[in-house]
Amino acid sequence: MTTDSGTIRYAISLIAFCCLFLLPTQAQKNDTIYLNNGDRLTGELKKFEYGLLFLKTDAMQTVNIEFDRISTIYSAKQFEIRTTSGLRYFGSLMDSKIPGTINILTTNDTVPRPMWSIVQITSIKNQFFQRIDGSVSMGLSYTKATDVLQYNVAATATYRTTNYSTTFDMSSILSEVDSLISRNNDIGVSVTRFLKGKWLAAVQVIDQQNSELDLDQRLQVGVGGGYDIVRNNSHRLSFLTGLLANRERTIEEALESKNIEMLLSAQYRWFKYKHPKIDISSSFNIYPSLSTRGRTRLQYDLSSKIEILKDLFFDLTIYDNFDSVAEGSSSKNDWGVITSLGYTF
Repeated sequence: MTTDSGTIRYAISLIAFCCLFLLPTQAQKNDTIYLNNGDRLTGELKKFEYGLLFLKTDAMQTVNIEFDRISTIYSAKQFEIRTTSGLRYFGSLMDSKIPGTINILTTNDTVPRPMWSIVQITSIKNQFFQRIDGSVSMGLSYTKATDVLQYNVAATATYRTTNYSTTFDMSSILSEVDSLISRNNDIGVSVTRFLKGKWLAAVQVIDQQNSELDLDQRLQVGVGGGYDIVRNNSHRLSFLTGLLANRERTIEEALESKNIEMLLSAQYRWFKYKHPKIDISSSFNIYPSLSTRGRTRLQYDLSSKIEILKDLFFDLTIYDNFDSVAEGSSSKNDWGVITSLGYTF
């Protein structure tokens, strides 16, 4: 009986010790943000991007802090830090005595950097879902006088790791006029590899459909390289060039063709992080054909998101697709203006 009681007491003590040992590890939120007004916020630094630092706290859940309000940061965890010049550092963050500056502790050096030069801070040990950012939006309209029904759905999600970024994009526009349905659908996946400095390499796969241009399906695969011309807390301008191979099928005559194209792409994004948040992104793509003489495709997209409530936004989208050789179609151009409501995550 004595042996059994001793065993039970030992087991209880061991369980209690394990609980006390594991509890601080699971609930550890000891990252400290020092503000310019002298206040300090303690929590778990989730990420820093587009001029906003996301801090998870017990009392206020997750709060967003603008970079120009931050004096310095302390965290013993390991992060990937990107700068406006394209440099990347891996290490922990040590608070600095110089306001508006952080010290990056790498394996063999301490690097001071001003806050304005930091464009991204990502925790290396983040869980899978914590590495995903994205948005989803939906719009619906109906005009009785012309009997026109239109709906649109769009979604995007980006998963980031130390050297890679994987993005999924989907958009669907359906219009019904006098029982005739017109479709404009796009779905694609792209993988970006960040190289030294501001250089990058990318692979993309896109599937498209456009009734206005007599396109039943275009399956497109491409590779390319690019450069971040400007990348800071409010602006990003990048350029991409590459080669694409696609297989197309028309609607009217079900004709199939295979094509090789060049890609010349410019992308711009402007982000205002103070309320109301505004996110404007624009892309212009040129596809000169290398297999069909005289053929050129153009694609332009503009998306303007304005925050209404936290994570809820109003989206105004303008798109324009042009094909100089649109087989079986009376039109070589398809454009539209779309309004919708969406949610970011």
